[in-house]
Order: sequence, then structure tokens, then C-alpha cells
Amino acid sequence: MKFQTSLTGRMADLQFDQTGRALQQCELARRLEESGKYEAAREAISEWWQRIGARPRVEMLERSAAAEVLLRAGALSGFIGSATQIEGAQESAKDLIGESITIFDALRETAKVAEASSYLALCYWREGAFDEARVILQDALRRLTDEDTDVKALVLLRAASFEIAATRYQDALSILMEAAPLFEASRSHMLKGKFHGELANMFEILGPAEQREDYIDRALVEYAAANFHFEQAGHTGYRARSENNLGLLFLTIGRCAEAHEHLDRARRLFFSLKESGTVAHVDETRARAFLAQGRNMEAERAARAAVRAFERGDENAALAEALTTLGTALARLGQHEQARAFFERAVKVAQQAGAQNSAGLAAVTMLEELSAALKSEERRELYERADEFLAGTQHAGTLQRLRHAARRVLAAEQRSTERPEPSTETFIYASDESAQLLRHAHRIAGTPHAALITGETGTGKNLLARLIHRWSGRSGKFVEIACATISETPSRLFGHRKGSFAGATGDVAGAAREAAGGTLLLDDIGELSITEQTKLLRLIEYGEIHPLGASQPESIDLRIVATANSQLHEKLAHKLFREDLFYRLQAFHVSIPPLRERPADIPALAEHFIKEAAGHQGERVEFAPEAIAAMQQLPLPGNAHELRALIEQIALTTAGTVITSAAIETLALRQTMPDTLANVWSGCHLDEEVRLYEGKLIRQALAA
Repeated sequence: MKFQTSLTGRMADLQFDQTGRALQQCELARRLEESGKYEAAREAISEWWQRIGARPRVEMLERSAAAEVLLRAGALSGFIGSATQIEGAQESAKDLIGESITIFDALRETAKVAEASSYLALCYWREGAFDEARVILQDALRRLTDEDTDVKALVLLRAASFEIAATRYQDALSILMEAAPLFEASRSHMLKGKFHGELANMFEILGPAEQREDYIDRALVEYAAANFHFEQAGHTGYRARSENNLGLLFLTIGRCAEAHEHLDRARRLFFSLKESGTVAHVDETRARAFLAQGRNMEAERAARAAVRAFERGDENAALAEALTTLGTALARLGQHEQARAFFERAVKVAQQAGAQNSAGLAAVTMLEELSAALKSEERRELYERADEFLAGTQHAGTLQRLRHAARRVLAAEQRSTERPEPSTETFIYASDESAQLLRHAHRIAGTPHAALITGETGTGKNLLARLIHRWSGRSGKFVEIACATISETPSRLFGHRKGSFAGATGDVAGAAREAAGGTLLLDDIGELSITEQTKLLRLIEYGEIHPLGASQPESIDLRIVATANSQLHEKLAHKLFREDLFYRLQAFHVSIPPLRERPADIPALAEHFIKEAAGHQGERVEFAPEAIAAMQQLPLPGNAHELRALIEQIALTTAGTVITSAAIETLALRQTMPDTLANVWSGCHLDEEVRLYEGKLIRQALAA
């Protein structure tokens, strides 16, 4: 603001001609633009240009001044159009900047040509045309000399940004490392802030991909440096973008609460600037955070808001990303047809813009989220398109997702030619609530995602896990592992190798490999140690195991299903269970209520267990209707396990007898007596039971 006041005063005191006044106003606009005050910058050159879409009045100016006005008007059209999502703004900006380049080139002002080219490339980048942006910047760099330090630094910085957007990370890192001395020598806080911000982006991306925790720490340091320089430059917009990126970083490492804090801060800053377009970027990031937490309805609302905002502008790459996020949220809400429409639109928008990476990610995400709802030929065609779009990506996580998609397509085609083995396992129920629960589990079975089944002991968690495996149609085996044994001997599943996750060894050798193509059930997930939880999360995220002694990780395509009891939330509250792992599992969650909350299921279960007991005893066991009704009144803390044991114990001691409610109540009472918890039959004699039963019959006869 000091510069603005000083320059305004000088222009009032001095008698500038039109050309001199235009050049001074353009310099003021450039300074204001650099600090993110785009509307103030537009006002600074309002004598020559008023609004986006209008051509500046430069006919009376000398050619150098006319080119400066055209450049500033074009740059501001791009910035303001992006911030407020004005349709046609980027095309208008490209026309004005292109005209300024023509004039600068004719005047042999090569540094100005390069500077203007960097703004032109930025317009193409916003539209998603990364290849065109890259070619323009390469041409600009060829024009610059070693004396053009700040311009060269700006061009290299934008080149690195474009390579990051195109997922060519090693290329981006090479550019940044080469340009580091230029930024160290620069006196511009804005350039320094952008440099540290891009370095932070690089370390944030490479940290998880290369399993380098030190990169995550470095990213935090670089973001702090970027914020310092942006604050010194007075650029609120870039500070807000940095906060949004920090939100993404904390989301990546599973610290969702801190992610939301930074996103809240970014949103407040953008609102203070009245930039609806940049708020949309925050909404899209927040939608991803909600998805990671399993808060799918909130994710759908945030993603839809971002889509609406991006639809008003020209940022097609950002629109494609928001459409993909919205499709993911809808798929997880079970709205498959709507999800499919948004995924297909995301691919189309990105492809038309030339954003091959965005198109490929949309196609891969569609395969991941809607595989079960697609036909075999649709899956194959979608994979081939994704493979073509992502041919140039250097992102390890994206390549891993592509490999998983290929295995998923092959497995689905293999399943279509094989007949599944018959199974006698079934979930016994009679209530509407249980029917609804099973329908939900059936929908989950059609997705490839990890799932969580919670409930008390004896509610049928493991049985439901086996049913989910069967309904999924997976060709591989169903393998079950008790997490308590994994925690006792960590090498048994994941191994000891630091910074990796290993395949099963020892007495559960090959558990993960044995489940390849199938389902791995982790029973009682709350018993996993924090270390093993971290490795499990990486197994879910990247689908890789790292066998002990192996130099490279091994890809495994399997479905993870975990079970847990009611204590899992307590462990989460006491930081004994990872929040990000919980939310990843919680996204596809089935909670089985205890039998006392669904008494309508008890008669059906009892009849099933009575038939089993009769088969074991070789004799007919008959339970009177009032005996079945009595079972519905029992607390049954052990749920189905306790009901089965109760029926088997009665059948064992009273074979050939009609069982009444009295026998049920007597045995249930004995099971709750403190002195008989170790052995419910201690002190119980058949003669005494018969005497009690006969006495009750006599009393009933006398009363009649």
C-alpha cells in the first residue's frame, strides 16, 4: 500500500503524457496483482481497461505501453476469471496476452515476451491443457538470459507447477532444484513464497509414494516458509491456497481433524477476498476429507457445491476433479446411476481440456467404485482408456491403482466363466431390521473396498464376513486371522522390516498370499498394535506386502474385512486405534445389533439350533411353543453363541422330553448365579430337576 500511495501521489504531482501515465499505472497494477489485490489492480488501469471481455483502449499509446496494458489486462482477466469463475475469461485473457507477445516480439523485448508467455501458459494450464502450457514455457525459457533472473525464476516455477499437475514429479523436482539459486538471490517475497510452496507440494506427494516420513516433515517446514513470505508480500490469496494445501497434507497422513482446521482457515481467507472460485477448491478438498472419514453425505454436499462453482468458469481440470469426487461420494451412498453419469462427465470434460491425467484418474476411480455395477466389456474398455490416459504419469500411487484395476478386470472376467462353489452357510433371521441389514451388506459386497463389521460377541460377525466374500463373487479364498495373535507375534503377518509391510510368515505363512484374489478377514481389529495398524493401512491403501528378505514390495489384490466389538470406539478415544484407519474402515460399515434388540430373530435361530441339536443327539428334541417364547425374554449376553449352548445343554440332559418354559427359565437362572459361572451344571441333578418339574405340574392340576 505504501507503493500505491507513493505512486498515486507522484502521478498527481507530475505531468505524465499518456504513454508515461499508462506505464506507471501498469507498474502499480503489477505490484497490486503480485500481492493478490486483483480488483485494485484492475482499478489502477481503469483509464485503459474496465472489465473482462472488453478490449483495452490502447490506440493512442506508443507500442511498448500498449503491449504493457494488454499484458496487464490479460493477466488480470485470467486471475479474476479464475477467482470468481467467469465463463470465457481465460479465452479473453489468452487473446490479450497473445497480442502483447506479438508487439513485444516485434520490439525485440525478449524478457517481456518470456514474461507474457508465462501468463499465457497459466491460462492454458487453468483450462487443463498441460501440453500446450509446457510448450509455451519451454519457448519462453529459450529466450531468457542469465541476467533475467526474476523472470526466469517465475517461468521455471510455473514450469514446475505444470509438471506437478501432470504428475511428472521427477521432472518437477529437477526444475525446482535447478532454480533454487535464483529464488535464493531474489528479493521478491512473492517468488520465494511460491518456490517454497511448490517444494512443499513435491515433498507432500513423494512422502507417501516413497514411504519417506522425513519428506512429510520437510513439506510442513516448506509450507511454513511459504506462509511467511506470502504474509510479507501481503498476498492473502496465496496464504489461503497454502492453508488448503496443508489441509490436503494432513488428510494424506490421516490427521483429519487438523485437515479440517486448515481448510476452515483457507475458506475464511478466501471468503474475505470474495473469491467463489477459490472457495470451490477448498470445498473439493473438504469433500475428499469427508470421504476419508466415511462421512459420505457431507462429502456429496461439499463436492456438489464445488462442481456448481467450477461450472460457471473455464477451469475444466478442476471441474473434472470435482466431478470425480462427487461421483465417488454418490457411489458410496449407493446411487450408482448418478455416480456413473458424473464419472463419465469427468472423463469427457478432462479429455476435451487435454487434461489426460485427470481423465485417467476419473476412469480409474469409476472402476474402483462401480466395478460390480459394470458389465465385463464396460470394465475392460474403461481400463484401456485409463491406461492410455495415464501412460505418462510418474505418480506411484496412481500406477498402483491402475495395476489394481487391471487385476480387478481380470478377476471379474475369470469369475464370469467359473461356477461358484455352493455354500450351506446362511444368516438366520426373521425381522425386517435384519433383512435391511443384509441388503446393506449385499451392496457392500459389490464394492472392492475394505469393510468393517461391528457387534457383540455371538452376533454373527464372522458369518456375515464369509457371506460378503461369497456375494462379492471373488475367485480367491476366504482367509481368517485373529488380530490378537498378530499383535503377539508381529512378524506373523507383516514382518519386522522398518518402513514396510511384509507378507505372512511363520505358522500363518502365506496368509495374505493365500487370500490373493479373495478376502482376508481380520478378526477383532481392535487388538492390532498401532504399528501393525499403520502397516495394515498401507496394505489397504496401496495393496502391497513386503515379504521379509525381499527387496521389492509385492502387489496383492485382496479384499479386507475387519470385525470389532463395542470397545473399538473406546480405543479410538484413548488413541489406541488410528483415526485414519478407523475412518477408512468405517466408510463401509455394518453394525449387527444384539439379539435382545431383535427378539423376532430368536425363534428362527432357536428352531435352527434345535434341529442341529437333534442331529447331534440322534433323538427327537421337542420344545413347546412357550419354551421358544421364553427364550425371547432372556438377556442372552452371549447372543447366538449363548442361545445355541442353552439349547444344546437342555437337549443333552432331557432327551426325548417336551421342553417347557420352566426348563428354559431354570437353566437360564443357573447360568446367571455367581457361584456357578465356571460350570453352569455344578450342583445340578436330574432327579432334582424332575421333582421340581413334577411339583409344578401338580400345582397346575390343583389350580385347574
